[in-house]
Amino acid sequence: MIIHEFFRWLALITAWPVQLLFFKRKTYYEDRSEQGRVVRGNALIISNHYSVFDYMVNLFLFPFRKLYVVNSEWIYQKGKFFHWGMKCFGGIRSDRDIMGMRFIDEAIKTLERGKLVQIYPEAKITTTGDMMDFKTSYILIALRSGAPIIPVIIDGNYGVFKRTHIIVGKKIYLNDYCTSPNPTREEIVALNETVYAKCKELKADLDARIARDSKSKNKKEKTK
Repeated sequence: MIIHEFFRWLALITAWPVQLLFFKRKTYYEDRSEQGRVVRGNALIISNHYSVFDYMVNLFLFPFRKLYVVNSEWIYQKGKFFHWGMKCFGGIRSDRDIMGMRFIDEAIKTLERGKLVQIYPEAKITTTGDMMDFKTSYILIALRSGAPIIPVIIDGNYGVFKRTHIIVGKKIYLNDYCTSPNPTREEIVALNETVYAKCKELKADLDARIARDSKSKNKKEKTK
């Protein structure tokens, strides 16, 4: 609806200076020549999950595309304002309490329309800071839609006097690993392990780049 799009853009424009202050984002790329901030066509964005702010970070990471997001039922239970807000931003509801799988079909239909969909494979916010095991629903979404997966790893370092670090990985095409239209449970598990391992590598890469930048900054300060 036009009114939903109007308020989405109004919120983006209003929040733009705030996110510059709160996140101070530093973005790295596994290979920027293959995947930068501009995403052409459909894609399934997967990300680790530190906070409710994770979606906001990715929202401004890809500012020129509407980022539909799979989120849990709790935000819809907060009241009509939150429910309406998720309509504006393209929320795809996942009811974890009843193990509802309707969100998979909705996400696939959204991707088939050439859109971007964001999902958090961990399915909940980490309490330790470590990346938890991935649920496999995103594998089904990617396989059935044919959309590539773009992994985005965040360090969750949010705050006015902090800096958020992100690394964007290259697209992952699951059809390169599995050509079966009806993969077995074992094949789905294997695909999930492949993507999870890739995300762990990106997390290690991000940590290494942050450490390297910090060391370089400290060295420059000492030479002043």
